[in-house]
Amino acid sequence: MKRIHARSPFYITSKDAPISAPSTIEYFSVGCGDTKISDGFVGKRVYVFSLTGDTGDITINYSGGNVPVKITLAYDGDLVSTGYVGLDAYDSQLISAGIDPSDINTGSTSTKTGSLTLPKTTIEPTVATITVQSPLINDTLNLTFDCPDAPSTAPTCPDRALVFQVCNENSSADDNFDIYLNDNYIGYLDLSQYAQVGGIFIATTNASANVVSGDFACPLSLMETYRFDPSYLLYGTNKLEMRNAQSNGNGNYGTISVRNYLVDGNDLSSPCVVADMVFGFFASGESTTLYFDYTACCPTD
Repeated sequence: MKRIHARSPFYITSKDAPISAPSTIEYFSVGCGDTKISDGFVGKRVYVFSLTGDTGDITINYSGGNVPVKITLAYDGDLVSTGYVGLDAYDSQLISAGIDPSDINTGSTSTKTGSLTLPKTTIEPTVATITVQSPLINDTLNLTFDCPDAPSTAPTCPDRALVFQVCNENSSADDNFDIYLNDNYIGYLDLSQYAQVGGIFIATTNASANVVSGDFACPLSLMETYRFDPSYLLYGTNKLEMRNAQSNGNGNYGTISVRNYLVDGNDLSSPCVVADMVFGFFASGESTTLYFDYTACCPTD
């Protein structure tokens, strides 16, 4: 005995088992702005959605015919789903195929139009997964994959400049590294000496800007200074990579201080704390990635 459809009070009796079409699982790769049109499939389609590092909303727009499908958007452990959307004339077939009635969101006019959205608040991961399930032979489904459309703007600090100061405090030779901020190269770090050496990386367009008074152990005379485009900084989570450029065979350990310095002409002094990080312990020849949050000019003040 089974209900004629999910919202009907009437039942019919049948000794015949539901007829199932062959079911498959297919995988597709998609990117920002792509549109996929699917028809005539049964089973599951999984779309691996490659995202940019921008933050904002991931949005999947869908439209189509009458045959119900279920669309699920998953990102970084979170997910949102449509349930089965389409025309309610197919409800009895869905139930016969084993679908729980509570997961059926059909209507007398097809509900197979709408959108799914999840927030992307961090740079990584840069992959979302969209799963389409159709136990019945699908008619038409259009999917559009929209990435967050603009990078988040870092805090505006007119009288300050953000600085990464990398200090080899223990005076033990480490490896040399290319330094990347949010996948943008910002300078080179040579830690090959048995000394308190390091690097200063200043977010500024002023080619003459220099730290004149710092809050780190390494002497200023042994710190190499680099300057980079402040637009590389993002509001929220930022990624700082130390990509190994030369192994010096002695392991790696040191500190990275993220500071906002007061600007007086070309001179930077009186830093406030944004974040403190440690790189290491990791073997020579390896790289490392660190993350810090930047939501205020001086968040610990």
